[in-house]
Amino acid sequence: MTVSAQDYVDGLLMEALSHPAVRHPYLLDLGAGRLPDLRFALKDFARHYYGYSAHFPRYLAALISRLEQPGHRYAVLEILAEESGHYQQEELDELARLGLDPAWIVGIPHPELFQRFRHGLGVVPGSRAVDHIEVVCWREQLLALLGGSTAAEALGALGLGSESIVHTIYQPLLQAIAAIGLPPRDSVFFHLHTGGADHYQATLRPIAIDFAATSKGRLDLAKGMRKALALRSTFWSWLHGRALNPGALPEGDAPAAG
Repeated sequence: MTVSAQDYVDGLLMEALSHPAVRHPYLLDLGAGRLPDLRFALKDFARHYYGYSAHFPRYLAALISRLEQPGHRYAVLEILAEESGHYQQEELDELARLGLDPAWIVGIPHPELFQRFRHGLGVVPGSRAVDHIEVVCWREQLLALLGGSTAAEALGALGLGSESIVHTIYQPLLQAIAAIGLPPRDSVFFHLHTGGADHYQATLRPIAIDFAATSKGRLDLAKGMRKALALRSTFWSWLHGRALNPGALPEGDAPAAG
């Protein structure tokens, strides 16, 4: 292994950022407003993405169950605490410098922040609140990957293949959100994940470097990352097809009117 563990992980991170899941036409069209009905596309995203993102604590718990070293588990537990609305003071200060009121997020679990985004768009729970099969398949395949693989593969999936790209993939969403004039308080979920330092990545990258000390660990990190990215890319393609031709959706399959 002539490449250092750190350089290997950084190479995987660069690969992730160039993956179609990150540079997908769906994201590009959202950011540029090149869709027949941008508000509809955002509402459709809000309706379906919640079925994935609301389960992030479950993904973290599955990863923690695979980790053997106490230091690794503790680090991921800190991420789980933040998902529940608990932050370090330096993080709150950082958000305040970006013009975001810490009161918007303190003590509020991230799924509730996403629900605020949905409500701001007029997407409310109702008769069509059951997750679409495409969402269920993505979530169940990711959970199966996290719970049934090695620790390195699980970390590759959730760390390198998921959290490492969040800062980038949410940028075009914020552009679309700004274009329709949604208030920052309603879209703070995305500001929280794109503003300032990437705390999740700063936590997970050192753990990945530890696993990259062996050939098996490197292989598993890459496998997990590529599997998770492929799942997300498939989901983007499905949403893109809906956003490009909303009039063709079956009756009752579009977001509720707001």
